[in-house]
Amino acid sequence: MLTHASTRSLTISAGLIASLATVTWLDTAPTGATLCCLLLVPQPPRSRYESQTVAEQRMRTIAEALHLGPATEPPPDIGPRLRPITPTEVALSFDSTPYRKRIPAGRSWTLLLGRRTPVALVLGLDPLTRSATPAEIDSYLDLGTLRQRLLFGHTRTE
Repeated sequence: MLTHASTRSLTISAGLIASLATVTWLDTAPTGATLCCLLLVPQPPRSRYESQTVAEQRMRTIAEALHLGPATEPPPDIGPRLRPITPTEVALSFDSTPYRKRIPAGRSWTLLLGRRTPVALVLGLDPLTRSATPAEIDSYLDLGTLRQRLLFGHTRTE
């Protein structure tokens, strides 16, 4: 029998971490330095039992485990959380769970990460498909910023 998902006492499970979609890109910081960027977003609901409210609660649980802050304040330093696994993949660690999120990234992204380039971590509260185009991602970031639906932090390699 299927039941509605509960929003009470969410924990970070391997399934929740695996369900996150990720996007990486390189950008330029206001200082002119290169900056690695990482976006974490939930997937669109797959059934009628997955509501937007539950998806948002899950993402807020992830944000708490990463110590992310709102766009209305300077992004907090959330400590070292990324570990290179291969030349094109890194792992992101979370508090309160032994599980890590494996993140595919381009060689230039992981190379810069290995040189201690800072990473701007952005967490979106609204769903975005894994197949989103760069234009859709830009639109998602613009709209998320306007609606204050993004949370931020700075991280680096462990």
